[in-house]
Amino acid sequence: MQRLLAIDEANSARAPDGLTAATLLYLALPHLIFLAGWLRPAAAIPMLALTLLAVAQFLRRDDMRWSMPQSAGTSVMIIVLGFAWASLGGAGHFFHANPDWVMRDKVLGDLTFSDWPPAYNVIDGQPHILRSAIGFFLPAAIVGKLAGIGSVDLALYLYTALGCSLFLLLLPLPTRPSRLLLGLLLVAVFFSGMDYLGAVMSSGSAPIFPLRLEWWVPFCYPSFTGQMYWAPNHAIPIWLVATLFYRHWGHRAWPALFLILLPLTVIWTPFVVIGILPFLALATLRWFAQGLCFADSRITLWQIVAAVLTTWLTVRLMTLDIAAIPSAPTTAVAPKPDNLILDYLLFILMEFAILALLLARNLRHSYGLFWLACAILTLLPLYNYGPSNDMLLRLSTPCLVFLLLLTLDQIQHWVSRRSFPRSAWAIGIVLLIGANTPFNEMWRALFFKRVAPNYGRSLVEENRNVEPPHYVGRLDRPDLLAVLRTPTLVPKAAERNPQALGGAAPSPKPE
Repeated sequence: MQRLLAIDEANSARAPDGLTAATLLYLALPHLIFLAGWLRPAAAIPMLALTLLAVAQFLRRDDMRWSMPQSAGTSVMIIVLGFAWASLGGAGHFFHANPDWVMRDKVLGDLTFSDWPPAYNVIDGQPHILRSAIGFFLPAAIVGKLAGIGSVDLALYLYTALGCSLFLLLLPLPTRPSRLLLGLLLVAVFFSGMDYLGAVMSSGSAPIFPLRLEWWVPFCYPSFTGQMYWAPNHAIPIWLVATLFYRHWGHRAWPALFLILLPLTVIWTPFVVIGILPFLALATLRWFAQGLCFADSRITLWQIVAAVLTTWLTVRLMTLDIAAIPSAPTTAVAPKPDNLILDYLLFILMEFAILALLLARNLRHSYGLFWLACAILTLLPLYNYGPSNDMLLRLSTPCLVFLLLLTLDQIQHWVSRRSFPRSAWAIGIVLLIGANTPFNEMWRALFFKRVAPNYGRSLVEENRNVEPPHYVGRLDRPDLLAVLRTPTLVPKAAERNPQALGGAAPSPKPE
């Protein structure tokens, strides 16, 4: 048991520091905007006060270290790379944006043009409101309401780039600028499963360059670059929470940090909480195995109250009409069920198993974390949830983050010893093959046609006047009706003036 619960003593027992605080505030901002904009004042004011008090109490802990782990030069280097990396994604539309951005732009436009909560229909007196995966867009929507619709794309890019920079800053990297630091950053940006090799083995021919390499079988564990280019609203909060967990799960502050943090992330995406829960269970097991008790966490009563109320509010909102989201065992929805077992085994090998077996040969710590991540990655393809199997895409992300962190740790260990076992060279080959996937994403961004964002139509209009169930839900719960503001119908295309918010037609209130 002691071996199973061993941690990375150098990187997983850190006291909360300036980076922890910056990440907590970054993730909390959309939730604070949500409380202020979506709730009636009688509910918003006490909820805002409770949330701010809970965060402030954590930031005032006497074990808080306000220094930054990196030197100024290292921080600048990482932030520059983070902003450059984010510039190739869809936020900002500086380059080609992947097709999913059509719908994301509509969500951002709807949040900017309408009062909150936005509603798309009122049927039998019940508003159908935008309810899911909205946190990422709220800071940019506020900027758009203040400065006009023309400002939202740049605001969204800046927020995305800041999130990417925080993720890279949280990684266990050298604290001084060096070629090793640059190399490890590139490992993170280009980290991916061996999609290219898997596609060749599955189809018998080389994939067409530079088309997307992922989804070569009915499963996908996306690269970090692919996640950021296709779905940053889900990816960024999961990255940040997973790296925070790795940094702090050996320190006594982790229960308080995650009690405060996790309820704030539900407004971003519910998959943050679901994805990290198995690892929190492992951390809890380690906590009690060390003989620690609840009092050692120094959680306050107000932090508990804030967490309970925030969880109640956001979970009730996120689960509106959740039964309408498609789900089924993979065997029932696979396009080629006869080949499913072979596809599954090849997928597991290419996406993580070969890398994991190579890492396991030289693993020095974090055994329980490592094997739990591998077990989850093995089981996830067996069930399909969401229109694009969102459960597979999102719940795999914390596990992939942990594999990245352990890969970075082993590389630094080998470099420090100036000794590279044969498994190190094999891992290098795996990483190089995997790098094809993010390289294709970057190539398309740079050389495919750029299309400016279009905020002239609503989400539902873009979806052929059908409400997408993973975005929209029927507001029929009395407790939510009591605390949310009166929903506002989203302006249709004919009612919008894309040049300035002030020119948009007033949003009619539902009867």
